[in-house]
Amino acid sequence: MLLKVAMQKFLEDPSAKNEKKLITELKEAEFLAPILLLSPLAKPDGGAIYEEEGSNIKFVLLEDEDTNESYFPAFTSKDELKKWRNDDEQESIKLKLSEYLAMLEDKKGKIQGVVINAFDENLILNQKVLQSIL
Repeated sequence: MLLKVAMQKFLEDPSAKNEKKLITELKEAEFLAPILLLSPLAKPDGGAIYEEEGSNIKFVLLEDEDTNESYFPAFTSKDELKKWRNDDEQESIKLKLSEYLAMLEDKKGKIQGVVINAFDENLILNQKVLQSIL
């Protein structure tokens, strides 16, 4: 919850002190990343075929309707996740910002960044900002 408080304080007053506290909290935080679990392809003998390691997980993206830019959603808690999708069966995994940054670098500009608590604080961090934080 410290991160949520730090985000709110920074958004209300973007002072250097509040920015420093927010950055400290962002570096330590783990976020819930919503995912879709895809069924593996089946072999005729009933075994599973995975095209590549981890290919049965797909990360959810949020799209800004005004700009058509895509972002990885990151939620600070189950309650924040439920503001997006109130479904107890929504799968998620925990990620740190460094892991989001690695995925952004892998996508080479196709995804613009990470949005934290998109339906509350709506803090957007692009790849350049993530690199400077980490």
